[in-house]
Parts: sequence; structure tokens; C-alpha cells
Amino acid sequence: MLAISCTFIGICLFILGSSGNGLCILVFLRKKFRYRIITPYFITLLFVDSIYLLFRLMKLLYYSQTLFKLHANTEEACSKTFLARVYQHATQTWPQPLVPLVHSETYMRFALILMSIMSIQRTIFITRSLKFLVLPTTSKDTYKSKSTIITIFLAFFLAYSFEFAGLTLFCSKSNNRNITYDWFIDMNKYMENATNILTNTMSDQSNSLKCVNYAINTLKQNRTLFTESKLICTKEELTNILSYYFDQHQKPIVNLIQKIIFYQTGHRISRNEIRRKYHFHECLFPQQPNFFHRYYDFMYSRIFGLNRHTLILGKN
Repeated sequence: MLAISCTFIGICLFILGSSGNGLCILVFLRKKFRYRIITPYFITLLFVDSIYLLFRLMKLLYYSQTLFKLHANTEEACSKTFLARVYQHATQTWPQPLVPLVHSETYMRFALILMSIMSIQRTIFITRSLKFLVLPTTSKDTYKSKSTIITIFLAFFLAYSFEFAGLTLFCSKSNNRNITYDWFIDMNKYMENATNILTNTMSDQSNSLKCVNYAINTLKQNRTLFTESKLICTKEELTNILSYYFDQHQKPIVNLIQKIIFYQTGHRISRNEIRRKYHFHECLFPQQPNFFHRYYDFMYSRIFGLNRHTLILGKN
């Protein structure tokens, strides 16, 4: 029932948000405005605004379990709606070049780039009109509409390129084993009941659970790990287990990582940034884990703008 409610609310918000855009498009399609140079820009921006709203709502439902503090049943229901499942299928199963097409940030960048180009074009138009004290004829406006369409496609290509590069430019070749091991030590020493979240995710893996429970009990007794003569598992095995489970992009693990990082730094980190910074995923230039995490803030800096996290092209 909750899933139906979340879907219904999402569809209603999309219809209400897009209805004004639809009316504006009908106005621009009237004969009086249809053949003006600026009309394709406005119609494109109106369509893009509706597409952005749609994918933003889908993303909001998909991440509802980590964005909002709701009751467990509500979180799970909203994140399993039809819109959220479509978004999940597209982002996790589509080929990498197609994924930016379902990201709302792509269309935000497209709109910003297109508005910048449109502003320059109108400035040149007004300057020339004032200089010669004459307005271009309708036939010239129609002729220039071809270049306008080319400009629109070029703006979209630029926006797509920024998003695709930001998604796939830099990443770690694998989960950082040193970081996950340090997380495990810290949450045992300073975070009560945090280990339960981790052990609950491995209830069906008896060997992994035994190894982790051994490490938890040893640390609770203030003893040094892996000093006994008969070991249940080695440090290498424990590190492999922790690396595997901390790399799972699931709600309990994501929430656990958020709690650990908040305890360590005092900053709240989003689910999307956890995937980008700590979870393994494909990219164009994979880096060694230690190198990637050492220079992560530089590679994803908003100041240098090497990727999608730039002030000019929009925030994630």
C-alpha cells in the first residue's frame, strides 16, 4: 500500500510540475512564435525541465531509505516502487555510456549550458540590431534555425560528456582493505552495537560470521588479535571478509559506513559519495586504492572542476 502511495505521489508531483511546461510549449508552437530563432531554445528547455523533474523524483524515491529518517516499512516501500525499480534497473544494468541519460544532473547541466549559449546568441543579436538599427527578416530567422538545432545538440553533447566523465573518469581498482580494517577496529572500540549491523548481513555465511565474531570478542576483552596458538582465522582472511562486506552497496552497510565516517570526521556523507569513494565500480582510469583515497579530494575537487562536481555545471 505504501509503495502505491509513493508511486502515486511521485506521478502527481511530475504532472503538476510539468503541466506549466506543457502550456508554455503550446504557446511557443503558435504561428506567431513558431519560426523565431529563440523558440527552439525555449521549447527544449521546457522539455528538459520536465525530464529533469522526472529523473529527480525517481532518484529521490530510490535513495529515500538513506536520505530520510522514516519508519523502516515506509523506507523499504518507497525504495521499491515502480519508479525506483526502473531507476535501479537503468543505473545498474544498462551499459555505462547509457547511464548518464537517466541522471538528472545531465539535464541540469544541459539547461545551464544551453542558457549560456542562448544568452550569448541574444546579446550578439541585440548588438547587431542596435548597430544597424534594423531587425533581421523572418526568412533569415528561419534559415538560422538550422544552426540553432545544431547548437542544441552540441550543448547536450557537452552536458553528456561532463556527466559521463564524472561517472567513469577516476575510481579505485578495488575496495581499500586498510580502510575497512580500520573501520572495523574503530567501531569495536568506540561504537556500541555497530558490529551488530555488520554481523546481521553475514548470517548466512557461517565461516565469515565465526571469523568476525572471534575478532569482535577478542577486541571486547582488550586482547591483541591473532596471537593465540589456535586461530579461527588469520588477519588476511578477516581483512578479505571485511573488504567484501563493506563493499556491498546495501542499506545496512551504507548506514554503517555513514555512522563510522560521522564518528571519525563529524561530517555526513551521502550514499552516492560512499559508492564513488569507497565501493568498487568501473571507470576509465582506475587507480590503486591507497593512491585514489589519498588524492580523492583533489580529483573530485569543486575548485579545479576535473569532473561533474563543479560549481559552474551544477551540484550533485
